[in-house]
Parts: sequence; C-alpha cells; structure tokens
Amino acid sequence: MRNKKFISVLTIILLLAACNNYSKTDKGLKFKFLKRSQKLVLPNVGEFLQCYYSITNSEDSIIFSNFGQTPDRILLVAPTHKGGDIMDALGMMTEGDSAQFLISADSFFLKSRLETALPSFIKKGSNLKFIIKMDRKLTEYQKDSLVNAEKIAKWSEEIANTLVYVKKNGLVVQLDSSNGIRAQFHSKAYADTAKRVTENSVVKFHFIASLLDGTEFYNSYTMGNPQIARVIKSQFQPIGMYEMLIKMNQGDKATFILPYDLGFGAKGAEGVIPPFATLVYKINILKVENK
Repeated sequence: MRNKKFISVLTIILLLAACNNYSKTDKGLKFKFLKRSQKLVLPNVGEFLQCYYSITNSEDSIIFSNFGQTPDRILLVAPTHKGGDIMDALGMMTEGDSAQFLISADSFFLKSRLETALPSFIKKGSNLKFIIKMDRKLTEYQKDSLVNAEKIAKWSEEIANTLVYVKKNGLVVQLDSSNGIRAQFHSKAYADTAKRVTENSVVKFHFIASLLDGTEFYNSYTMGNPQIARVIKSQFQPIGMYEMLIKMNQGDKATFILPYDLGFGAKGAEGVIPPFATLVYKINILKVENK
C-alpha cells in the first residue's frame, strides 16, 4: 500500500516537472509544443498568420484571449530582439500547431508593442505565458476578404441589436449616415456659435459610457468630477468621442449610440470592452471655451 502511494506521488511529481519543462531556442525563447501537425512548411516573413491565442500574466490571470472568437491575422515580420520576440514564436509554428511560450513582459510591451510603460497589472521582470494555436497562413488578399466579410456580418448584427436597444429604451434617434452614429438630444441649447464645440475647443462635460446591455464602464458623475478636454481629433480614444462632441453646444444633453468601429474596434479593450462592442454615451456639456 505504501509502495502504491509512493508511486502515485512520484507520478504526480514527474507529470508536474514535464508540464514545466520548456525548451529554449538559440535566441533564448522558451517554448513547448502542445500539438505538432504533420505540415512542416514554416511561414515566411511577409505572410499573414491566422491564429488564436491567450496571454496569461505571472499570477495566472488571463489578460487576453480570442479562443472561441474571431481569430487574429498577424503579419509576420523579422524579429527585432532576442529572448522574447513574439515574431520568433510565430515563425516556428506551422498550420495546425499549438504551442506554449514564455516571453518577458518587458520585452513584449516595451519592445514588441512599443508602449512607454508596463500596464498596472503586469509586474516588471515577470514573464507572460502565451498559448498559441496556429490556424493557417493567408495571403494579403485572403486576409482582406475575410476581414471584409466579417465586417459586413458584424455591421448587420450591430444594426439589429441597436434597433432593439432603441425600441426598448424609447429613444427617438437620428442617424448620421456619414459615420453611423445615432443620437437623440434631450436638451438642446440655443445655437450660439461662440459656445459650439469645434476643433481646439476646451470642453467641460459629464458623461456615462456603457455597453448595450447597460454595463457601465465609465461614469464621471460617480467619479465626482466632470471631464475637461481640449477637442483635438488626433488625440481622442475612442475617435467616436470627438465625433460626438463636435455635434454639441454648451448646455446640450444627448444620448449617442456609437458603432464599434468608432469605439474600441474588433479587439475591444482588455478586461473592459469586449470585441465589436457597440457603445452608448450620455453626454452633458457644461462649458465650452473657444479661443
């Protein structure tokens, strides 16, 4: 009985060791293949790779995953640094492969993504765990065709969901056919040109931002302070915020329904906005300064 128990414990220890057993490339990239396909032709720089992947931080919290969602199509470029370039990882996978990689968080965010600082949920000096499933290689034409087909399908779905939201909430909206934004003004101030929001205006305003299901992701009222921003198109994220503000004057209150491509797009915002999310903004313009 004791021997059986000893063998069971030893088996568990060996399995755990095997799970943590990464190989390393000559450039220092740690990897292990979870599934190896029979296709041995590796991708070339300049090809698009359609893949599913997840990213987990050092505390085993998933910070991104598109498994079960729309795959990503990534242009394979030449690696720029050693020891943790995601392009090295993609370049060693062929169609049908699944693999796990350990990549330096500093390397990924600061060198690959060229961000100026690590996100608050990432520890300096830690590793990210990538699980990647390589679906297939694509030409640029194939990639564009798939993206366009998905956009048409998503737009049709978005229009249907938006009309349901409008009816459910008793809104009377007008559609701006140039950008797809729907708006209802609840309080319209006198159209004083000196108080109209234009490029370079300084605007003080409250707003509530939510998903179509009512989930709020920002509320300046509960935050305790209105927003103050200079209206410059190139500096707004999402760009739809600019498109909404320039329709307004001081004293206006309005509800806007923002299509996903003017919101946070096909990727969304990690942990906050899901992919392809239609957004609702309720905006109250308190003050406009034009100089």
